Amino acid sequence: MTVEEARELYEQYKKEIHWNNDHSNEDALFEVTEFLLKQTGDPWYSSELGSHYYELRQFDLAKKYYEISYELGDHEIASCLGYIWYYGRTGTVDYEKAFRYFSEAADLGNGEAKRKLADMYKNGYFVEKNYAKYCEIIEDLYEEHKEDEYKFIELPDICTRLAAIRKEEGNIPEAIRLYQMAKDYLPRRLQLMEFFGDINVMDWLINDLYSITEPDYSALDIYDLFFVMKEPVTVTFRFRQKKYQIRSVIENGEYGVEFDGHWYRSVNELFQKAELDGKPIYVWDKEIYDLEVKRD
Repeated sequence: MTVEEARELYEQYKKEIHWNNDHSNEDALFEVTEFLLKQTGDPWYSSELGSHYYELRQFDLAKKYYEISYELGDHEIASCLGYIWYYGRTGTVDYEKAFRYFSEAADLGNGEAKRKLADMYKNGYFVEKNYAKYCEIIEDLYEEHKEDEYKFIELPDICTRLAAIRKEEGNIPEAIRLYQMAKDYLPRRLQLMEFFGDINVMDWLINDLYSITEPDYSALDIYDLFFVMKEPVTVTFRFRQKKYQIRSVIENGEYGVEFDGHWYRSVNELFQKAELDGKPIYVWDKEIYDLEVKRD
């Protein structure tokens, strides 16, 4: 197999997995990526493989390939290693290592790493709490990225943080605007990446948004379920002219969500696992319409 043939297979397998949700060539993807890594020494391949395993929550493998990329000279991958240690993905939280990796990536201009450094200053992880420093970093990031061509990449995470800052300052209209901006841009990233972490971000921002304003029940979208289904309700919607329903139930103090004959422990788990026409339900957010809520 030539390098060019391997690259063609790599693109084919990635497309099957990420766009068609077909994991039948999962092992083949691993093998062809390993081949390309050995033949080219390009850390991009190990970075991609690490990110692939991170999305699958196989964090030990993700860490292995991130470290290979780092050793091959891709020091911006330090941001990904920072996440591994910040969240203890492989079993151990180490804020000192997280801070070191995030700092290195931030010095290279990585916006993700800058955000996480800000969070560490806010929370006092490894460093002394410094809310002013946190605000300064987030304000600077917003100015840096507010005119980005691809706003869905950086702005959702920046806007949610800045919205919370504005809320703390008492500027509720500006906080609402920023939360809404994040809500507008994040779905695009969800559709492209299908990353579980972005579902968590959407969950948090929806509930933060509706803690300071009311949803428009005449114009709900699928992501508003994070808020409207906190109590027992039945939500109906249409997809390709067919009518569907999702129920939230509280029985004996236990919460559950039912959709298409399957039960989930939360709306978050619904978004993580539920499928519509063979793909995650949120992939169809632009084709889901006529959402109506009936309180049970």
